[in-house]
Amino acid sequence: MTTEPKRSNKQALFWGVIIGGGVFLLVLLVGFGVTTFQKSEQVGQQQTSDNQQSLVLEAAAKDQIDLGNYESAISILTEVIEQTTERSEPYYYRAVAYSALGQYEESVSDFDAAIEINPHWSLPLAGRGSAHVALGELDAAIDDFSKAINLEPDQAMLYSNRGQAYHQLGKLAQARDDYNLALDLNPGMVAARFNRGVLLYALGKTDMAIEDFTRAIASDPHNAPPYFNRGMIYVELGQIEEARADLKQFIELTDDAEWKALALDALADLE
Repeated sequence: MTTEPKRSNKQALFWGVIIGGGVFLLVLLVGFGVTTFQKSEQVGQQQTSDNQQSLVLEAAAKDQIDLGNYESAISILTEVIEQTTERSEPYYYRAVAYSALGQYEESVSDFDAAIEINPHWSLPLAGRGSAHVALGELDAAIDDFSKAINLEPDQAMLYSNRGQAYHQLGKLAQARDDYNLALDLNPGMVAARFNRGVLLYALGKTDMAIEDFTRAIASDPHNAPPYFNRGMIYVELGQIEEARADLKQFIELTDDAEWKALALDALADLE
């Protein structure tokens, strides 16, 4: 293999893992928010007959979010908010739906409202942090994740997400500290393991990066990106059979046509 293809492969690996890490952050945070609805219950709120109806509508909206019907959820939650404005939950859930649709400015506005009503609830802070990441507002994201961590210091996902924001800012020491904290709390967290592998690769710690990608694969064998990253590192190391196996597995698992094409090109080079 010539020197030039190696440089090209290394660049493809670097940018691939950074972009992949960003996707991980957003998708997993939305999942974290949607699957922890029970944390939203507020102590001491009065439940009149009017807000009982709102709660029924809110439950229907949650079901729509779970089903991926985000526009329907937004419509229902808008009706709830028109009926009652003193509860933070409808704003939060509507913000989650907006985020899922990529409407991040609208989601930030709703997260703002949820936080103003209940500043002691960590999920709107975490959600707003994720939306800030999507908008490229990384300092604001770090501030939100830090506030959420102060409220819920045992939530590994918060450290993983803040670490990703530090990573994108080039603050690698802070990013590594956060990934380490996330993995101390939850050693099986694929997002933190994957992103720490990206960071270790950027720092030239190739063997440690391979170990993190390998453990990410062990935790979720059906998740495609770690195969691509590990495979491309194997290409650089000249471990052809290992590289070929990982790239083929990535191609089988991924639905992303662009990255599949990159993997196919890398396989062709190996042949």
